[in-house]
Amino acid sequence: MTDTGDRAQLATSLVEAAVGALLVLSVVAGFLWVPAGVDSAETGLDETAEDTLTVLDAEPPAGTGRSRLAAACRSPSSFETEREALRTRLDAVLPAGVFGRLETPHGAVGPAMPDGVPSDRAREATGQCVVTLRVWYP
Repeated sequence: MTDTGDRAQLATSLVEAAVGALLVLSVVAGFLWVPAGVDSAETGLDETAEDTLTVLDAEPPAGTGRSRLAAACRSPSSFETEREALRTRLDAVLPAGVFGRLETPHGAVGPAMPDGVPSDRAREATGQCVVTLRVWYP
């Protein structure tokens, strides 16, 4: 016969302490393994700005020229010819909830960007000037 009275048993408080320690360590590990310095909203804005400029640069101009952006860069009068078409297409191409301002040496289209909002920009060289598109969330 075996005597079961001599078996060692873990104290309940020791088991509870071990489970609690594992819980705390798992929460701390969750915070430590999150990548730092990557903001998905800003990454998305960067891609949105680049894609929008690509679309605008591929469209035929309202006036004459290779593309809508190239025509807007040619002269102040060409920019005025393209202004309304640029505004309309910029509003149509940007996703809902994203605002944008297209800037050329001859003028800008879109509202001024407010301070302190998540934003990004993209630039496109058209041969005659550099066009900058700033995009942001309100």
